Amino acid sequence: MQYRNVELHNVCDVIEDDGKPGVGLLRLPRGILDAINPGARDRARMGANCEIRGLLAEGAEARVKLQVLDSNTTPPVVTVYHGCFCGQSVALGKAPAEIVIQPPATLSALQAIARKDGHPFDPRLVRVRLPSIHTTRILAIEGGLTPPTPGTTPSKVMLCYGSSITHGACAIPPEGTYVAQCASRLGCDVLNLGFGGSAHMDRAIAEHIAARKDWDFATFEMGINVRDWPREKFREAVETFVRTAAAAHPDKFIFCIDLFTNDADFQAQPTRGVGFREVVADLAGSFASGKVVHVDGRKILTDPTGLRTDLVHPSDLGMQEMGANLAAFIARRLG
Repeated sequence: MQYRNVELHNVCDVIEDDGKPGVGLLRLPRGILDAINPGARDRARMGANCEIRGLLAEGAEARVKLQVLDSNTTPPVVTVYHGCFCGQSVALGKAPAEIVIQPPATLSALQAIARKDGHPFDPRLVRVRLPSIHTTRILAIEGGLTPPTPGTTPSKVMLCYGSSITHGACAIPPEGTYVAQCASRLGCDVLNLGFGGSAHMDRAIAEHIAARKDWDFATFEMGINVRDWPREKFREAVETFVRTAAAAHPDKFIFCIDLFTNDADFQAQPTRGVGFREVVADLAGSFASGKVVHVDGRKILTDPTGLRTDLVHPSDLGMQEMGANLAAFIARRLG
């Protein structure tokens, strides 16, 4: 969405009336929040793959002031990119932080490299990439930024739905999520609808995805947050979620990812999520169009040392492997 003189990427609504400092961000429309589970309602305020984007005028300077309201075990880091090139990494906190942005001294060289290698982002485009699992408030955006123009951002967009793994838990830099890693390898933009601990396949979110026209293909990661559900309840939720989106976009690929490698895969007799992978595979296989594709999560995260010690959440190295493997799988299907 456009906000003042910039674009807020992966943002559907802003929050200015809650009595908190500055402006908050919502990755879902405000109007559907009451129709989704409380966890997703809360996580929608976090900045997974959200960016402040603007073209910086030649010789101009911009200042962005940010503040993080919460804390957890993953430190809040914001990175400032010029196209596909990282210029700054800044640790945020509960005290306001001002980031000063200037054109790189090497901008002409960056532009030459981008043209030669066909980069999807123009180096003139400033991308302030927000922390994934923190609630970041925008206190001020000042200076010579203007909204992105056609051709300065990728032509293709990947939409991703899922759990904290998709949301980006444990990935320290914003670009460290498997979603961002995958999109970078595919040369596309990304819309991240990951909701830590609360990927319950809410019908309202499926209807929101179905109504959107700003994505070209999608990935749905389903299962890890509802492993205590009976298999039939899971089947019904997955079928409703996927069919709602697929019916509205019959010509678009939807990649249905079952459970990534997790603790149950190392148990002799697992009791949670049993049969969930088969549910996702059966549903994907029921679409005659071939556009709904099953993805075995164990083939995306293959190395157990890519998991944190909880054996559920990927480390930064695990995220990198997942991004590379998923991008390769999608590229083969997209041709």
